[in-house]
Amino acid sequence: MRYFFYIRYLMPSANHAFLAGRCIACLHGLMSGSKIKSSGIGVSFPSWATDSVGDSIAFVSKDINGLSYLSSVRYFKNMANEGFIEVSDIKMVPAISEEVRFIRNQHVAKSFPGEIKRRLVRSKKRAEKRGETFMPSSSVSDRFVDHCHVIPIDSRSSGQRFPLYVQYEALGQESPCDSYNSYGLATKQIHSGSVPNLKQIT
Repeated sequence: MRYFFYIRYLMPSANHAFLAGRCIACLHGLMSGSKIKSSGIGVSFPSWATDSVGDSIAFVSKDINGLSYLSSVRYFKNMANEGFIEVSDIKMVPAISEEVRFIRNQHVAKSFPGEIKRRLVRSKKRAEKRGETFMPSSSVSDRFVDHCHVIPIDSRSSGQRFPLYVQYEALGQESPCDSYNSYGLATKQIHSGSVPNLKQIT
């Protein structure tokens, strides 16, 4: 049996990716600080679309106590009191629901225009040092990543901001899996955690 609660961003002009990063940072902080011992809390984006992560985020787990602890963190309470977000009650995931997966994939950074440009500049400098003529490969600039969003998050250790590259995968009626990294996301190799598709529920 799984449970979830969702957070809806209420500000009309809100930067949804930024707010998603702040919410994920709350989960990561609790995981890193051992406030929540279970790593089985997954992140879902109920209103995910091709052009946006959407105006809501949800946290899913079998551990109702862990979800209760997370939903009551000070950041969420303060934001809700200011009228910036709405925090739902903890609810049971319906037995019949499609599974989706949100995957952290930092490798796709190589396919974004800014990163492609930086890599080309580095390659050109290396070629010039060798006394060679730089000939960029057309295949590098033709790469395209489908259905990926960048979520900014601040590192707890260094304080530096870095991007989480998140991809969406529809799984249909596949059996749920609750293996996630400390950001509540699946990964390409180790964590294959899935979450329910909450689009029609929230």
